[in-house]
Amino acid sequence: MSGFVVVGVDGSPESLAALDWAAEEAAGRGAGLRVVLAWPSVVTPLSVLGAVDVARRQAEVTLREAELRVREWWPELAVTAVQVPHDPVRALVEEAGEEPGAETLVLGSRGLGAVAGFLVGSVSRRVLAKVDCPVVLVREGRAREETGEVVVGVDPYQGAAEVLGHAFAVAERRGLPLRAVYAWTLPVAYQYAGIAASVDVSGEMQTFAEVELGRVVQPWRAEHPGVTVVEEVLNARPAKVLAERAAAGAGLVVIGRRVRRSPLGAHLGSVAHAVLHHVPCPVAVVPYERTPDEKQEKQEAGDE
Repeated sequence: MSGFVVVGVDGSPESLAALDWAAEEAAGRGAGLRVVLAWPSVVTPLSVLGAVDVARRQAEVTLREAELRVREWWPELAVTAVQVPHDPVRALVEEAGEEPGAETLVLGSRGLGAVAGFLVGSVSRRVLAKVDCPVVLVREGRAREETGEVVVGVDPYQGAAEVLGHAFAVAERRGLPLRAVYAWTLPVAYQYAGIAASVDVSGEMQTFAEVELGRVVQPWRAEHPGVTVVEEVLNARPAKVLAERAAAGAGLVVIGRRVRRSPLGAHLGSVAHAVLHHVPCPVAVVPYERTPDEKQEKQEAGDE
């Protein structure tokens, strides 16, 4: 066994979908599964009425049922079920950070409807901002036996290695094809006075973008020769393209999240935020820290 996958459960349908997805992921990795149920250890006036004890016993039943569910479907999987006396965010962050650190953290998320994507609650947002491992959000009904391709949003100048590495590994484990998407837009300065059309900037940028995507994808093609790969470069907004590809039947969408160490400001970029709210399939959010080389490449490409 190598490493472990953490999943948060609370008995809701979406958390059970996350449980199934996490168990499948752990089994594919040859990893253990850690099932976590957070139970805040607080004292309230209701304690004298026994309400807290009743709720605690129900939590124990929920955790036990989750463990039995995994053992029934994946009997060979090493499972640990823990009830943590902290609020959900602290519990999930601490469990995912246990040495040597979780390989993936899986959470359930309520859907916004038949077409829209996730309702990303405060727990999910805060966990995403704090953990250093990939986080997968799974909707109710999107459980085991996911099919369709893995769609990965790629920026050649930010986190490409981390995001592509995760996407290729998942595609290989699950036997799915992979679609690497690089969506680009012209700088605002080129969009005025017909400059782009007059000098065919769009055509040159498209060619350049195709070369750049191929450059960052090639090492992962070589490392995972069994994965069928399609490279797609489009002059369009990234979130819109990823949502369209997901709606066409993707089994998983993989996106990046740049790590921001400051406690202030947004920790989830605009593309990631939009994807989570408009994609119906599971979404993996992979953290990365921009390297000095990536900063230089970004500046040379004229994007900063």
